[in-house]
Amino acid sequence: MSLIDIGIAAINRAGSLTHSLTILEASKPANDTGILDVIEVWFSLSASGVKVGTFYGSGTSYTGRDYETIGSVASGAKRTFTGLSIDVTTGDLIGVYYSGGRLEIDTSGGSSLMYSSGDAFGSTKTYSSGSFPISLYGTGATSAATISPSAIAPTLAFGTAKLNQNIVPSGISAGLIFGTVNLNLNILPSGIASTLGIGAPIISFGGFSIAPSGIASTLVFGIAKLNQNILPSGIASGITFGKPELSIIVSGVIRPSGIPSGVVFGTPILSAAGLHIPPQSRYVVELHNPITQGWRIPSSHNDSSSAWEGETKAYDGSIATGQAYTLTTNAKLELIPASPLYTSKIRIYGGGNNNGTLYFPNIVIDVYYSGAWHNVYTGGIQYDAWVEKSLASPQTIEKARVSCTDTLSASYPIKNFYVTEFWFYAAPTGGELLSILENAHAISIEQSLNKAPVISFSLPADDDKSALLTRANEIWIRDIANNTVLVSGILDERVDTR
Repeated sequence: MSLIDIGIAAINRAGSLTHSLTILEASKPANDTGILDVIEVWFSLSASGVKVGTFYGSGTSYTGRDYETIGSVASGAKRTFTGLSIDVTTGDLIGVYYSGGRLEIDTSGGSSLMYSSGDAFGSTKTYSSGSFPISLYGTGATSAATISPSAIAPTLAFGTAKLNQNIVPSGISAGLIFGTVNLNLNILPSGIASTLGIGAPIISFGGFSIAPSGIASTLVFGIAKLNQNILPSGIASGITFGKPELSIIVSGVIRPSGIPSGVVFGTPILSAAGLHIPPQSRYVVELHNPITQGWRIPSSHNDSSSAWEGETKAYDGSIATGQAYTLTTNAKLELIPASPLYTSKIRIYGGGNNNGTLYFPNIVIDVYYSGAWHNVYTGGIQYDAWVEKSLASPQTIEKARVSCTDTLSASYPIKNFYVTEFWFYAAPTGGELLSILENAHAISIEQSLNKAPVISFSLPADDDKSALLTRANEIWIRDIANNTVLVSGILDERVDTR
């Protein structure tokens, strides 16, 4: 099996999109065929009635292939849903519908399709084009292969002699009579008599019972020999297509007791329990400094023009406790973090009030670093909604300031600008590699729906690097086949089993 991915990263983006639309992400179609079991999505406003699935078609006409109903999704962070089962085919697009909430989007830099009249899952609709990437991503795996050698008809009858995964071994008649003494799924290995008696020496693993022709029952454990019709892993890739092969899928990583750690990856090893491969084949365990990031609330303010009221309400951490406001055009309110902060973006929740009618105000946001003020944004914002603006590059800032360029007034009709909350985003820092636990083995990752994954592994008790296994460091599991980090976490429990 291989990894399938579809859509683009579920991240915090510059804008958001309203509900009751079916939206397809066309920037990155599916790279393979199989089942999606993990969906990632980011909503800026908590969503309800969420459905996620796959669509096929071309141009602006697409049909829903399959979907899962997720239901309610909380806002403010990437949400991951596992244990799903959504059919996907190479070239499919991923799509989403939600009856309430707002989805994170960018206003440029991608490709999407949008249907404007509600839930389009299970039907064929015409879509309009868009240029906004949406925060929707899915992964899964291809299905087990169905392979037939060349010259075998796709209408192969039920019961025809074949190997597991529909591989017909060369030299076996398609007319093999049901009930003939044979291997699993009607496989008669060449060179083994049909009168083979019960109790003859066999090797059993992976659901197959294979009689090794000419191999003595006293064969020493550890000698790599299979029936001459089965190709163990590690045999040259130049083997002719169509020859019968055995495919072994090892889930997880196992170091069997009694097998030396220096065994070369790919060398076939047999045991009573089956085929074993040393753990160096796939995953490594790394220890890193923890990564820190997230939203930070200012700790103080400066109202140099004394033109604002209720300044502390702009950073009390709640949008329900009131607002700081001003009736003066271009009056600047400075918001100050507890200490200089490495920042990549800011967010503001505010608006304008014209004699009791809310409106979208025009504002200016600046940040102070390297001894000078730098503009982050000048323009309009939506009232009573979180609006995020990114710096051109992360900077260590000392403070920020916000003002309104509209004509405000303290006399009738009264017109003011208000700020309900103003926050800084601490850009990611840390993550430095401390050590690689090369002696880690029996690595496993347990994932359950709507729960954080649980990592477990074993390490020799006398390993010097075990001293670094503390809650102060993060544990990363890396897939060395594609150099990606599968999961990370903090130590929860360590047990000495000596």
